[in-house]
Amino acid sequence: MKKIILISALLIFINTALSASYKEALTLYESKKYTESLKIIAVKLDAKKDMEKDSPNYDMRFLAAHNHWKLGNLQPAILHFKKCSEIRKNIPDPLIDLSIMMLENKRYGDANFFAYGALKIAENPIAFYVLGKSAMKTGNYLKAKEYFEKSISLDPEFGISYNDLGITLMELKKYGEANTAFSAALATMSASPEVLNNMGMTLERTGKFDEAMKYYTKAFEKNPENRIIKMNLERLKGILSGTKK
Repeated sequence: MKKIILISALLIFINTALSASYKEALTLYESKKYTESLKIIAVKLDAKKDMEKDSPNYDMRFLAAHNHWKLGNLQPAILHFKKCSEIRKNIPDPLIDLSIMMLENKRYGDANFFAYGALKIAENPIAFYVLGKSAMKTGNYLKAKEYFEKSISLDPEFGISYNDLGITLMELKKYGEANTAFSAALATMSASPEVLNNMGMTLERTGKFDEAMKYYTKAFEKNPENRIIKMNLERLKGILSGTKK
């Protein structure tokens, strides 16, 4: 009996120590000290315990993957995310984050592969967003529209999907629908200079120059260093000054 109590106490101590290490590594990650965070994980992570019940390795590896991602070390990040998906097969998060990382690095085929893998576990608005973004970036705007609309159907407050749906609709020359999509994006992303600029573009393309100017001006106030926003604002100023002569 004493032996069982002693073993239980030891396990509690080990888990507490690992938990403390994870919190320290997480704090370093949040402070953008990615290499330092990885050093703590490397000391504490025991790969032999990956598949043990209640192993802390999932959290450790998930954090390690994000550290490597931030450092631009794609291959180690991929390996950690994949191991996470093996440890917890019913959780789509590692595959979703893998798909986002691939999307960020313009590896659209890989992004789609991991997004589809996540969707086999559960329908997720982010996975559909990744598929939509990949389709948009490769010029398949009709497919992109379909995926963004699916993403929004799962999360009606997913502003990023509304914004990229609006961009897709502009490419399809459906400016009225694009305006509606950007309006929905602004409901949750009212301070986004990108969305404000995009709204201005749809208004400009439908001849509503005064309204477009208001949005370009707001976008410029939020991000005066953005070259595209500045160019749009100056161009429309020229158009308006010409119409008033």
